Amino acid sequence: MQIKQLFNYLLLALLSLSLLTGCPGPADYDIDLPGGYSVIRTSAHQVKIAPKESDSSWGTDVIPTKVTEVAWDGNYIIAKQLGLKEDEDSSNGYQISDEEKVNFWILEIKTGKVTGPLDDESFIAKKAELEISKDVVLQEIDDIR
Repeated sequence: MQIKQLFNYLLLALLSLSLLTGCPGPADYDIDLPGGYSVIRTSAHQVKIAPKESDSSWGTDVIPTKVTEVAWDGNYIIAKQLGLKEDEDSSNGYQISDEEKVNFWILEIKTGKVTGPLDDESFIAKKAELEISKDVVLQEIDDIR
């Protein structure tokens, strides 16, 4: 009887270990966007947009971390991005969002051309120049998941 109980504990320990080390974090995700692009979240502050190469791999980032809002139509993907700064409470170089470094990006789906980083005023002007509809409104990433 003790051998069976020991076996069950060992099996439970191995399963727990494989879940902790062999899988992405439970909060990690990707969101498919038009044109083969995705929003990829690999940690709380590592949220970016990149072209999807397969079900589990992506190309080089086209819009860098930390993307907080996104919207799209048939021609463009637009995004709001916060810069990162060193966390003063961490001694290992951990970075957190910098609410003072707000940038906007416009990705032309057909050509892959990226415009950005843009400040708020330049972003509004570029959207008007490209005739991006006012109906294309940035939404929080968590709201579109």
